Amino acid sequence: MRTRITLLLMALLLMAVPASAQQLFDFLGQTVVPGAAGGMLNMDSIVRDPSPATTPLPLDFANFEYTMVITNLQLISGDGTTASPQNYANGTLTLFEDNGTAADYANPATFSDGTAILIGTITTLNRTMFTLTLGSAAGWVDWVGGTNLDDIAPVDQIGWPFLTGISARSTVIEPGYDEQWDGKVEPEEPIVDTENMAWGSVKALMR
Repeated sequence: MRTRITLLLMALLLMAVPASAQQLFDFLGQTVVPGAAGGMLNMDSIVRDPSPATTPLPLDFANFEYTMVITNLQLISGDGTTASPQNYANGTLTLFEDNGTAADYANPATFSDGTAILIGTITTLNRTMFTLTLGSAAGWVDWVGGTNLDDIAPVDQIGWPFLTGISARSTVIEPGYDEQWDGKVEPEEPIVDTENMAWGSVKALMR
């Protein structure tokens, strides 16, 4: 009887997050790129509803605006070309929730005046330009703070890919910025919140 109950619980755990489910924070924003090593990259972006995919944490797009901001991501080396990609490290990525001031690129402070629900460290990021106006960037994020950090199990808080396309066309760049970034931050595998039964609890039922 105990074995049958255990198998049922395991099946319910697997059903909680379907294998085909995609979870991501989808963002579109504007970026300031440093001109030399030691300078800082900063990004202001708006997070969009990724439907039919879902966000890794439940977000209330009907009543709140969500923004994602990069601050102080330091350029270590490279000029950003295909032959010499730029290497960045140790920046901060923050996901804000706000039901007050709408984000406005003419006033960058409006992107970070909400509640910081997730705060992460961008451990590394590589930026490459394939042409004068087209490129991409890829890096890794470890979540380390924010009001909703504990909604993510500790094992799921590290090693999230950060991926974005880059456009430097003047028609899509806001005044005061250098590039448009259209990308996503996602767990490598779908996650479940910390209130789901831990694997240790399942194993205890088998003893």
